[in-house]
Amino acid sequence: MLQELGFSPNDRVIIINADDLGVTRSTNQAILQMFQSHAITSTSLMVPADAAYEAAQQCSRIHTLSVGIHITLTSHKSRRYKPITTQEKVLSLTDEQGYFYDEASDFEKFADPAEVKIEVEAQIQRAISLGIDPTHLDSHAGSVLGLYHNRDFLEVILELCVKYALPFCLPIRILEHPNFSSEQKHLFSQRIRLANQLGILCIDDLAGLDYHFSSDGGYEGAKRDLINQMNDLKPGITQFTTHPAFISDELKELTPYDENREMEVQLYNDPDVKDQMKRQNLKLISWKTIRDLQRKGDS
Repeated sequence: MLQELGFSPNDRVIIINADDLGVTRSTNQAILQMFQSHAITSTSLMVPADAAYEAAQQCSRIHTLSVGIHITLTSHKSRRYKPITTQEKVLSLTDEQGYFYDEASDFEKFADPAEVKIEVEAQIQRAISLGIDPTHLDSHAGSVLGLYHNRDFLEVILELCVKYALPFCLPIRILEHPNFSSEQKHLFSQRIRLANQLGILCIDDLAGLDYHFSSDGGYEGAKRDLINQMNDLKPGITQFTTHPAFISDELKELTPYDENREMEVQLYNDPDVKDQMKRQNLKLISWKTIRDLQRKGDS
């Protein structure tokens, strides 16, 4: 893929993707500010979330912004979400009150793959109806990856990737991750092979600060960690995943990591971080670049 995009085999290419667009208004504000300051190259929208409509309206007016679908099939305990599609069609995805389960492990245990496909397609269609031209799919909380009971939903997700000609964020080097079991790695290997057979493009790796990263070292400690990750990148295409937001009352209700989220806004805008990317000769692309290459191959 590197060479098809005009890079050399040894180039290190990065996508900086801001997850959770639409989760709060302060998240939308931070992500749009980061796009305008060239601190991110892509974002992904949580269609069932409270501020998703506002986010879609804002993004639809910025045609250069790469917006994917952050497949959302779980709730936050303080912000509960309902399916986009008619609830009667996806009963296996919801609790007795009609909300998505709070825990991805419960979703994975009870969800019917056919109903997962119905809901995910409804989220794609809703985003399109709001003026979004989706560039990729990825998974909120990793809910479709089979991380808890080795019961994934990637086959139906990849079917939708084919239907809508979209790449999916399933990095090839997930097979090298030390925290996954041999069973999980075998499952990922099968799904990556299926994606290749279907012509769905896969990136090489994921990077970025962990959502629950420790701020014991403060801002400077987090910056050192981020820069070290950039220095240690292998050749290929790597997504740096970030969860930026400005601190607000609604963000504090959502997560105890509100300070981390605002810190990520500052980090990716930090002149030292941007300078290090240049020093390391890291090449920036968006998910739209990969989507367009995938569609070129389909034509």
